[in-house]
Amino acid sequence: MPLFGDAHAAKPAYSRTVSRTARIARLLLPVVLVALIPASLARGKPVPGAPSCPMTPADSFWHADVSKLPVLPQSSTWIQSIGPTAGLKADFGSGTWDGGPIGIPYTTVSGTQPRVPVSFDYDDESDPGPYPVPPDAPIEGGSGSTGDRHVLVVDRDACRLWELFSAYPNGSGTSWSAGSGATWDLNSNAMRPLGWTSGDAAGLPILPGLVRYDEVAAGEIDHVIRFTAPRTQNAYVWPASHKAGSGTSSDPPMGAWFRLKASFDISGFSAQNQVILRALKKHGMVLADNGSPFYMSGAPDPSWNNSDLNALKAIPGSAFEAVDVSSLKLSSTSYAVATTPPPSAPVNTAWPLLSGIARDGQTLSTSNGTWTGTAPITFSYAWRRCDASGSSCVTLSGATSQSYTLTPAEVGSKVYSLVTAHNAGGSASQRSALSAVVVP
Repeated sequence: MPLFGDAHAAKPAYSRTVSRTARIARLLLPVVLVALIPASLARGKPVPGAPSCPMTPADSFWHADVSKLPVLPQSSTWIQSIGPTAGLKADFGSGTWDGGPIGIPYTTVSGTQPRVPVSFDYDDESDPGPYPVPPDAPIEGGSGSTGDRHVLVVDRDACRLWELFSAYPNGSGTSWSAGSGATWDLNSNAMRPLGWTSGDAAGLPILPGLVRYDEVAAGEIDHVIRFTAPRTQNAYVWPASHKAGSGTSSDPPMGAWFRLKASFDISGFSAQNQVILRALKKHGMVLADNGSPFYMSGAPDPSWNNSDLNALKAIPGSAFEAVDVSSLKLSSTSYAVATTPPPSAPVNTAWPLLSGIARDGQTLSTSNGTWTGTAPITFSYAWRRCDASGSSCVTLSGATSQSYTLTPAEVGSKVYSLVTAHNAGGSASQRSALSAVVVP
């Protein structure tokens, strides 16, 4: 296996049993979806080499902060499938390997770039050509590669991304042959039709998920990172649109989202690597293709320090966890995410306090205590009676208001309030301290 180069497993053959009518309908669907997207989307950071074009809209899933989202119950099972002892791998760098660039390169072209025909092996799930691919477009792994051979091109005038998988120029590049191909409007959150591949097995665009040196040099990666796993489910989950595995529920599906655990100490890594690791904690990484375990994708650049990137292999797969991103999804056919964070459940920071005299016929009241959590927070109440030692407690029937008037049944006992806080994020309860022994 090469130290830095492509080590992806061969993609399984995609289903091509699509009727002509269904195929036409699916080709029209992206147009319909784009029409439904608001015209004035927030813009993300620009594509290097295409300063007028966002890499993706600012409200795209690519920029989501998943650092505080819950862990999926399947997390440990999926980590076991990928490899808990497998080291994190930067599948990009400087220089060449086997005559090709280390990573997935891309190029930008003007709107006047001639478009050339492209024939596809999986034409039923590919966007038809012609594509604005120049004859000298950089190919993943180089011109002699036998790997994935991705070709990524951005039309910097139209702000449109074009991507090919297994791309081969014919003759002098006047036409191309490819396994599959897809195109995206960089100002839109419209997804691929569900069930369709792209230049990637998960049906996602590749370029937005690449680690680039320019963003590491600037001190921040503001997006999810693309990565691969050796076995995947025969399923996909949002934001993916395509499956390419034959595994079981013990294996992660395409589109599964992982993050580096907040508890993992990154202080011993270089400044370059800490930028990458902070992004893995905040934005995480999305499973986009079959391949070697925990291989992160990136763009080649002469400024990468390969030895330093190699130090990331000290981070084991067990340092990651699968994230439940269901609260982000607005639609199964859009990359847009909820722009407000999910509600945070109430947490008590100071106990409720009782006021009043512990005497038969007197009224005790309870404060709510102090709570954090997403507003608004509402409260419900219960009162409980315990023996003089504070044990053998029972709930008082019908005592559900913020105050309770003591009765002869409480004489010789102690009482306390139980305050429950409720909001959109959930509920939590906290009791008060016990009252004094109730006297006649």
